[in-house]
Amino acid sequence: MLLVGARAIAAAQATATIVGTLLVADTAEHLPTAPSGAARIESCKPNSNCVSSNYREPPNRYVSPFKIVNEPDVAFQRAVRDLKKGGEDGGDATITEIVPRDRYVHLTVPGTAPASVDDIELQFAEGVVNVRCEARVTLPPPPFCVKKNCINGNMDQRSRVERMGLLLGLPTSDAEAMQGAKWTPIFFNSDRVPGFDDDDMI
Repeated sequence: MLLVGARAIAAAQATATIVGTLLVADTAEHLPTAPSGAARIESCKPNSNCVSSNYREPPNRYVSPFKIVNEPDVAFQRAVRDLKKGGEDGGDATITEIVPRDRYVHLTVPGTAPASVDDIELQFAEGVVNVRCEARVTLPPPPFCVKKNCINGNMDQRSRVERMGLLLGLPTSDAEAMQGAKWTPIFFNSDRVPGFDDDDMI
């Protein structure tokens, strides 16, 4: 009786092991994988020196993506070539990661704080290049800015994104729309505000 019971238990354990192995193998074969070109660039963290083209960003952290007219794969390959050439010519951008299947590039550039770096991420999609720049050392933002077209929020990171676009020869996707825009420093705004003229005061 005991021998038969032991054999039955051993047989049941072996069957369970085989079934479990088959289930694990089947599950592994059907696990979801990231599709080619999947988005890798995340939105900025609150209170960080960061800007990105993620549509969920507030105005002080949003930058327009770059515009491309070629196929994403072609634009990606040209950008990688230009970035590598820039590094060979003594440029300050260092490539740290390239993921061809996602058309993704991660670089570092000197940051604002001494001996610090900022991370710049580029991902090429249909018609645009999404971009993100974040400082590894967070500094308090200045109280205001007076440079034309500046937005008081992560100005150093905006400048680095702008220089990256110039290096790659890529305009921002809103460049044409912004050509006729009027910019006035808020502290020196002399535009007339209806209802606030002296003649209207009683």
